[in-house]
Amino acid sequence: MNISKFIENKTFLSFRQSSIRHIIRIAIVSIALCTTIVLIASSVFEGFQQQIKDKVFGFWGHIHITDISSNRSIESIPLENSKTIKENVLNYGFTSLKTGNNTILNIEEFTLVPGILGINNEVEGLLLKGITEKNNFQAITKFLKKGSKIRYSDSTHSRDIILSDQVAQKLQIDTGSSIIVHFFVDNQHIQRKLYLRGIYRTGLEEYDKTFAIVDQKLLQQILQWKEYEVTGLEVFIHDLPNVDKVNEILFDEVLPPSAYSESIRTKYPYIFEWLSLQDINKYFILGIIVFVCIINIATILLILIMSRTPMIGLLSALGMKTWDQRKIFIRYGIRIILGGMIIGNVIGIGLCFLQNKFKFIKLNEADYYLDHAPISLNPVLFLVVNIIFFIVIVVSLLLPSYYVSKIDPVKAIKFR
Repeated sequence: MNISKFIENKTFLSFRQSSIRHIIRIAIVSIALCTTIVLIASSVFEGFQQQIKDKVFGFWGHIHITDISSNRSIESIPLENSKTIKENVLNYGFTSLKTGNNTILNIEEFTLVPGILGINNEVEGLLLKGITEKNNFQAITKFLKKGSKIRYSDSTHSRDIILSDQVAQKLQIDTGSSIIVHFFVDNQHIQRKLYLRGIYRTGLEEYDKTFAIVDQKLLQQILQWKEYEVTGLEVFIHDLPNVDKVNEILFDEVLPPSAYSESIRTKYPYIFEWLSLQDINKYFILGIIVFVCIINIATILLILIMSRTPMIGLLSALGMKTWDQRKIFIRYGIRIILGGMIIGNVIGIGLCFLQNKFKFIKLNEADYYLDHAPISLNPVLFLVVNIIFFIVIVVSLLLPSYYVSKIDPVKAIKFR
């Protein structure tokens, strides 16, 4: 029979009959608050980083492959042998990576052409990104605030265009409006009348003020390119942490000398540096919360030890080992921690569900790229946070419980 467990079970309930019960309640509330804050903070940080990365990668992919001269020219330069490059990338084994043949998720074509939009005596310079019907529209569609995606035709190119909300407001136009787009190709002025099909908003100013979405066939017709001629390829990979390694392999081993590859992390480094700063904030905030929780539970445990000084002296006189006595108080602490964590999980996860559904906590989109505090309802995240939080707090009980060994049995019995 486990004597320390037996004594803990028999003596813990007696606290309900003493003034110590109020202190225990305060400890449970403290643990509940810390658990709630840790769960919400972890959920917000993960949701924040995930949504920002979805916006960045969903709109542009992970790696761009273009002609090596395109970075030194504002003119549209076709990627030579784009179909062959696409096949080579898809067929490459990536044996040096754990993901191997599953490294590449998808490759999509795109065409970029600068243009000037004119309407209502307003003009706006943009990069028109031409995409095909085969492109993954899921990422773009979820950013649509109004209207719908481009309508494609097998016989001719579509005259639909999708603008950002920022540009649409500046030009004072709405879906269904006609727009004159001016192109300058080989010193020739070309005009096309397009119709605003949809309005998107990513919250990333770098994208919203720069890009418009159109049918790739339209841009190929303006540039007088053949069907297989495109500006570049967007590569989507399976494992995000490997993006720089995959980009290095593609450039060194797969692509011809005329092609150039660049990861989105390199193209927009400030976004990812900003996200890295959020990691520092996350660990700092969570560390402070856990530290406060450790101080609280350690203080409570010392109070419980002092209130049970006569019992410690009696148990020592009867020959009970110090470690077994410490385990009694550690079990007290575990009871308090579990009680607080259960309450904290109910409150914390409940608030996460409410924020995810109603989005009542708003943010300044210009500063945070999001208009609300994002939430990640990842059960694995909640489980891992609970396990780590519980282990850290329980381990911290070892230090205050050491005070048991410093109590003199003779004085403790006399104290009674």
